[in-house]
Amino acid sequence: MELKVSGVIKPDPIRFMINVGRSMENIALHFNPRFNIYGDVRTIVMNSKEGNSWKEEQRDGNFPFEAGKEFEVTIVFNFDTFDIYLANGDKLQFPNRLGDKKYKYIYFGGDATIQRITVEPSKKPTKR
Repeated sequence: MELKVSGVIKPDPIRFMINVGRSMENIALHFNPRFNIYGDVRTIVMNSKEGNSWKEEQRDGNFPFEAGKEFEVTIVFNFDTFDIYLANGDKLQFPNRLGDKKYKYIYFGGDATIQRITVEPSKKPTKR
């Protein structure tokens, strides 16, 4: 499956997040672009949470997000990874630590206005 999220970053942003998982306590992918919070400046933090316990974070300095600008993030659900495509053409990857192929919980929060959400079969190549 493919989840595509587009919107606009609010003025003076601190962070925003896209969470995908089974529930608030079991998040397979926490995608968290941080503009300036917790000592992270222009960093994407990715993590997972199982049984309400956060796991080991992954960080990426590729940061195409800008205050007041539109953004698009496409997340492809694979058997063992999430492939995350950014609007600048870059691709990030995060392990699917919970191991499910489908997730019913999706949460958006922070300093972005979501304008469009689509979920459909993936058009991008997936790993098996």
